[in-house]
Amino acid sequence: MSRVRRGFTLIELLVVIAIIAVLIALLLPAVQAAREAARRSQCTNNLKQIALATLNFENVNSHLPPAYGPYAFADSGSSRPSTQALILSFIEQAAMYNAFNFDIDVHTNRGNLTAQTQLISSYICPSDPQSVRLVGGAAGLPLGYNNYMISSGASASPEGPGTTAAAYQEANTANFGPFSFPALDRTGNATTNPNFRVCKPSKLAEITDGTSNTAMWSEIRRSRGTTGGLADLPPSDPLAVVRLASINNQVPDAGCATLTPSNYGTYRGQSYYRSGVCWTHLYSHTMTPNSKIRDCASDSLLNGHIAARSFHSGGANAAFCDGSVRFFKDSISLPTWRALGSRAGGEIISADSL
Repeated sequence: MSRVRRGFTLIELLVVIAIIAVLIALLLPAVQAAREAARRSQCTNNLKQIALATLNFENVNSHLPPAYGPYAFADSGSSRPSTQALILSFIEQAAMYNAFNFDIDVHTNRGNLTAQTQLISSYICPSDPQSVRLVGGAAGLPLGYNNYMISSGASASPEGPGTTAAAYQEANTANFGPFSFPALDRTGNATTNPNFRVCKPSKLAEITDGTSNTAMWSEIRRSRGTTGGLADLPPSDPLAVVRLASINNQVPDAGCATLTPSNYGTYRGQSYYRSGVCWTHLYSHTMTPNSKIRDCASDSLLNGHIAARSFHSGGANAAFCDGSVRFFKDSISLPTWRALGSRAGGEIISADSL
């Protein structure tokens, strides 16, 4: 006599499905957490590599790379090479470094087209999901983006409001980050005016707060690289940088929070090779990591309150002048964060404040 094979009843099938669903619900967060831990570790390694490259540059050249292009720049164009571009050969990107012609404008001159469009893996945080690339540069092509910025210190940018070399030097240099900014006169060029984009190189010896107490690199969230105008306020891009007619270098202006801008920009981190525009290569210690205050810049784009930002839960990584990399919580006090940004402020930083 043949036996009838019995299958699952509907109730049994539903129970099995429910058990599988519960297991997935329990395991998925753990898998996602493990993946983010791996991404955060890679981000830390990227910053470590960048910090060591910066120190190797200093060792070879006896000074740190400048924040705004070469020390005397012959081309009167506005876009100088960034620190990110100048250290390429020290992160095993010698071919890309050699593809640049630093004697011409790095952004608008077609002589730098190849280097403009490349993605440098060491400059990209794997936790940032933003994949949109800004189309622009010399030929309207997708540009190489960047998640890692140099510190302008406890100041939006160590530049004053004037148009002469003297006026462009902010008085309180103790607030500066480790990198040198230029004394500049934006009339003429380095041939006719020796003050045009001339930069005195800074050295590790000038960091009197101590290399382990002075941040030099951190991470940012890239903007979408789309355009917008005042008709689109608040901006559709939550990462847009508010542009104000002028800003206070030491304190984020009210306009940063209240959205009363003259315009806004969506190009943060969207061209790794370019300096002269604050949101392409700088961050500041005037706001704590992942600040709820919107980033803002002056209309000149030379200075801006650009906070360290990340997609890591609860904080952001920062690399220091001794080559170390540390993770800082969003809850760090602003005075402590500012102190870590200055190179010669003389602040006392206690271990329990970090």
